[in-house]
Amino acid sequence: MRSRLVLGEKGIEAVAHFTCPSRMISKALHFVIDTGSELSFLGWKDAIQVGIEVENLPTYPRPVAGFGGAAEAKHLIDPCFVYIDFDDTLKQVELPNGMLVYRPSRTKTKQWRIEESVSILGRDFIRNSGSRLVVDLANNEAYFEG
Repeated sequence: MRSRLVLGEKGIEAVAHFTCPSRMISKALHFVIDTGSELSFLGWKDAIQVGIEVENLPTYPRPVAGFGGAAEAKHLIDPCFVYIDFDDTLKQVELPNGMLVYRPSRTKTKQWRIEESVSILGRDFIRNSGSRLVVDLANNEAYFEG
């Protein structure tokens, strides 16, 4: 069974259904598959759109590092689920430790601004899915196989 992914301008992209039952959240979101990220993240804008009061979440104990430096992240501790389409069958992938929400950069007035951000499915998602990520750039295709 395969789940087709898109090789887009942001990288390897998937449309998946995100749920957090304890917070009554259920929404289709665009995710970037990031094998360099140990954890999965909701982008700030996506977190706001699904109704998460980000400011009330606990701060993740470690700064999150990336190419742009380190950033503070909030922790949606509640178990979350991501449903991804495998040959017209939705496969549930549990993220029992929740997801992180990373903050956008500050403006000159020191206020948080909502900017374009991406939601990321990291290695925790890939590991929990029990699937193998296949990227074949020569043939312009990417998919999860499992």
